[in-house]
Amino acid sequence: MAEHRRRLELDMQKRELDLAQREKAMARRATVTAIRLGSHARALDEARNANTALRAKNSQLMQEIEEVNDERNQLITAELTFAHDRFTSKTYGGLRAVVGSERPHPDPHAQAGYGNRPPRSGS
Repeated sequence: MAEHRRRLELDMQKRELDLAQREKAMARRATVTAIRLGSHARALDEARNANTALRAKNSQLMQEIEEVNDERNQLITAELTFAHDRFTSKTYGGLRAVVGSERPHPDPHAQAGYGNRPPRSGS
């Protein structure tokens, strides 16, 4: 009987030790899970902050693109206007000068210094 009781006590101690080890393992798992959750939460916060910063940078760059496009369009318009004015002043300047007057328009070849004939091509 004493032997049986001793075996039961040893079995009970073994079960208590096993239970204590399981509880420690569960506590470690809970700690590891909490650390992982904290790590994931931190990574999520960092990703959200980076996303917010990228959205702000994107908005800034889009605004800069709009400004550059507006400036480019203004430069194109100015260049086209300048080219148009230069073209019309070279080609039709004499005609514009005499619109409404009785004088005949000046000969563009004479103004260029070619006399009455145009320059020969290929010479």
